[in-house]
Amino acid sequence: MSTTPLASFAERLVELSQSSLPEAVVHETRRTFMNVLGTAIGASRSSELDALLRTGVALGGTELAVLGRHERVDRYYAALALGFAAHFDDFDDTHLVTVIHPGAATMAAIYPIALCEESPADQVLMAMALGVEAQLRVGLAMTPSHYDLGWHITGTCGVIGAAVAAGVLFELDADQLGAAMAIAAGMTVGQREAFGTPIKPFHAGKAAANGLLAASLARAGLIADTGLLTDDGGYFSVLSKEWSTQWLDPADLGDRWTVLDNTYKPFPCGIVAHPAIEAATLLHPVLHGRTDEEIVEVRVACNPLVVELMGRSSASTGLEARFCAIHGVTVGLLCGRGGLHEFSDEMSVDPRVVAVRDRTRLYPDESIGRQGATVTVVFADGAQISETVVAASGSMERPLTDEQLTDKFESLVAPILGNRAGLLASYAMELGDRTIAEIDAVVVGR
Repeated sequence: MSTTPLASFAERLVELSQSSLPEAVVHETRRTFMNVLGTAIGASRSSELDALLRTGVALGGTELAVLGRHERVDRYYAALALGFAAHFDDFDDTHLVTVIHPGAATMAAIYPIALCEESPADQVLMAMALGVEAQLRVGLAMTPSHYDLGWHITGTCGVIGAAVAAGVLFELDADQLGAAMAIAAGMTVGQREAFGTPIKPFHAGKAAANGLLAASLARAGLIADTGLLTDDGGYFSVLSKEWSTQWLDPADLGDRWTVLDNTYKPFPCGIVAHPAIEAATLLHPVLHGRTDEEIVEVRVACNPLVVELMGRSSASTGLEARFCAIHGVTVGLLCGRGGLHEFSDEMSVDPRVVAVRDRTRLYPDESIGRQGATVTVVFADGAQISETVVAASGSMERPLTDEQLTDKFESLVAPILGNRAGLLASYAMELGDRTIAEIDAVVVGR
């Protein structure tokens, strides 16, 4: 294999796959896995997933079923369905620097392989950790230019992480893993314009399926030039105005782990609005019996990125509401929470929500960091109440605890699996000791 940054990256990843993970990395990888498995199961009954699986049944094979569904599809469509469901509610993990949601594509790529090939438990844990690590490093190499150009970085980088994860399960050598990543680099997908539509989670699902395909092709002997990532006209130069290969340098790979910077959402929507939503929920109990009609205006002082990514003035579906910051603030204020129900189709058009949402305004302020916001409610008699959040819940400064993450998981899974939710949570947090087959047996109730 020629000496390219990608070739050296692949060689180091293979070396790491044959070693032991630091305990902190094991723990965070398990948290990532549990969280994204929960979001996938939570969305497993959506009509959009119904359509995807019907297509998989029509076009694919019948090797396995996923998420406790009755439809049987091939590995490619299984990965597509898992990644789609995991990202559907926008409730999955987020690496705040790159804004990548790394868990969906990684988990979705390895789950069907591990089920079909009975992969060892420790190998699955390693695949999950290295898949997340690889895609985050590729994303860091072209952050922020890539995202600023309008690419949905979860799709464009997730495919490479999925290829690495699948490649680790396939026990590819360095040449093959380099080829898998190079093949995956030719199957990137996703623009930010899709935010608020079912195509956004499709990006994550397609990244998982394409990554699995790339690793499978490399295992079968398809050769790809590892310069495809860094050559002129290659992946980085086409997808970004500014990029650097320092994040692919093997020198710190294995010493510095980006998975340790992963975070988990307390609200199912774009993460830039979380500080404002949290501030609104804190104001809910201090409304002091005021009626909605008394509210003249709700002012949201926030980072300008909130307006750029979630500046919608209205929402008519739950998916649109997930990218409408003023909707999140409104339901936080009126309901005191922001769960799946508050971002449902029903709540997006609820007359009471719409009325207050129409009186809510975003005021971008460059002096406010991405983890901060201030919400001020102005009443007809001139009175005001205000709440400021400096570091939102779920951020690196205030990460969700294991208990909070488990509570979130069970709230998503219990409506689908009933009293098996608690057992599944404990199994998911034992990834590496538990196999995917053991975990899936709880999902399907065996």
